[in-house]
Amino acid sequence: MSDPAPPRAEPAIRVSGVAKTYPSRSGPVEAVAGVSFTVAEGEFVSILGPSGCGKSTLMLMVAGLEAPSRGSLALAGRPVEGPQTRVGLMFQDATLLPWKSVRDNVLFPLRMSGRPMAGATERAGALLALAGLSGFADKRPRELSGGMRQRVALCRALIADPAILLMDEPFSALDAITRDEMVLALGEIVARERKTTLFITHAIREAVFLSDRILVMGRRPATVVAEVAVPFPRPRDPAIEADPAFNALCLDLKDAIHRAMRGPAAAAA
Repeated sequence: MSDPAPPRAEPAIRVSGVAKTYPSRSGPVEAVAGVSFTVAEGEFVSILGPSGCGKSTLMLMVAGLEAPSRGSLALAGRPVEGPQTRVGLMFQDATLLPWKSVRDNVLFPLRMSGRPMAGATERAGALLALAGLSGFADKRPRELSGGMRQRVALCRALIADPAILLMDEPFSALDAITRDEMVLALGEIVARERKTTLFITHAIREAVFLSDRILVMGRRPATVVAEVAVPFPRPRDPAIEADPAFNALCLDLKDAIHRAMRGPAAAAA
């Protein structure tokens, strides 16, 4: 007899039939409708879709900050039933504390949660160095550019060494040049830290450059209308954006979003 096959590892993220409905004066408003997907350990998956389609609501449910109206979520096989300490969060606004130094902003989540601080200062220094901020640990947020503040926010999200990184349009408020720099920095940092990442964006080229796989969502209520594997090997150089295959994939994704915006029948075409 052959040996039994080893048990299959649970995905880092499992979303099963998740929906979210909010009450309103005019009646229930459905933000997310029947979304299902998985993210494997170490995978970088982007959720791509137009503004206001329910992407952020979905991420908040994965983080345990919103409860689903229907369906279930699990991280590494464990149900999500409240705020998760296993995830690092990064939002559009860096939300740094202006009276604290860069180093203390990075360390803040550990202090707030009462976690052990042994070695934390050294890890904060290592993350800041990785983010190109080793000379700014004692600066205040007002002394930094917008891109530098977002790098600090990324270090803060990673300080507790979370298994999963959840990012909600973290670069959308940046100018184009700074945004390109941050996309490159994120790709390098996530690869070195080997983090499972769920990245929400409405920027097609950004999603293609960073991701292993892209989930396309249509208009609200959010549902996955397409799933696209990104075939380019890592690490990726900015020169890949001139590759005809890269641009063809961007055009395919743009078309998928436009069809989704026209309604379910067009999305299925």
